[in-house]
Amino acid sequence: MHPVVTKDFPENLAGGVMICGINFGYSSKDESLEKAGILQEIDAPSFFSDLSVNNTRFRNTVCKWLISWGLPLSHAPERETAFDRSFFQTNWINSQTRSVQSNNKITINTMVKESGGILSLIESRKPLVIIFIGAQMIQALNDIDIRQRVVSVLGERPGNGEIYQASLENYKGTRFKLITQNFPKTLVLSLPHPQSIGITDEYMAALKPAPQHLEKIININQKV
Repeated sequence: MHPVVTKDFPENLAGGVMICGINFGYSSKDESLEKAGILQEIDAPSFFSDLSVNNTRFRNTVCKWLISWGLPLSHAPERETAFDRSFFQTNWINSQTRSVQSNNKITINTMVKESGGILSLIESRKPLVIIFIGAQMIQALNDIDIRQRVVSVLGERPGNGEIYQASLENYKGTRFKLITQNFPKTLVLSLPHPQSIGITDEYMAALKPAPQHLEKIININQKV
């Protein structure tokens, strides 16, 4: 099974929101502890936005962005809702490196070749929304070499993705992109990676999806 780092709930096992990074991070601290033979305690899985576990910069930054869009994510187990349980976190590639620019650089071609696990996970859980954190993944998803498989999982491809950029007064930094593709079965959103040079929380708060897409996320488990 393709690895998922959040706890399984009925709300995320079918029709939830998939948060997908490129691969599993590996900090300099992780490396030092491993070389010293020190075993690190692994947190018990919980819901995606639970601040008491999975306390990584990646997860915390993504949560901050989503909350800045108005998504009602809780941080404490006693305030956990069906909406919180709808999210699950994974990565496209089941590998662990310091960054995507490490010795074995992760390219779009690499992702296409190693797409079997993530596509099987999507087919199994049938998320209504996929949020890619990193621009390469939506390019890999649209690669002609796996298009037939993607169509079998998500439905007919709706054409090229729609590109959005935030408009901020007096903003002079990099204008990162939000790309959306609304497949018949799943809405796909592509965001920049938190480690992108020049990215700011202010810009990401303004780079929010279209109202109908935000509404789809917010209402994803109101029925539960």
